Amino acid sequence: MTSRTCILTIAGALTIAVAAPVFAEPVAAANMGAYCRGQAAKAFDARPTYVKSTRAMPVPDGSSTVNGTYVDGDGRTKSFTCRYDAKGNFLDVKPATGKS
Repeated sequence: MTSRTCILTIAGALTIAVAAPVFAEPVAAANMGAYCRGQAAKAFDARPTYVKSTRAMPVPDGSSTVNGTYVDGDGRTKSFTCRYDAKGNFLDVKPATGKS
């Protein structure tokens, strides 16, 4: 391997290491509702002031859920649920199934 190839290989490895995603810190139970509101506002393109949520509810497996509502662009109220794993890491926000 030439020195140029070696340098390019090292530079490529460094680029991959720097570009790797950085995972957020776990969310404290007291902050899960607020964090969920922010994620829901982004996910559903809703105005943050129109997003409401409950407190985190523990699930028997140790994870937590937060339920909430938002007002969509047509003025309809829609429901959603945020999920957190047992360590407090945010997993996802999904629209609630059924009629809203």
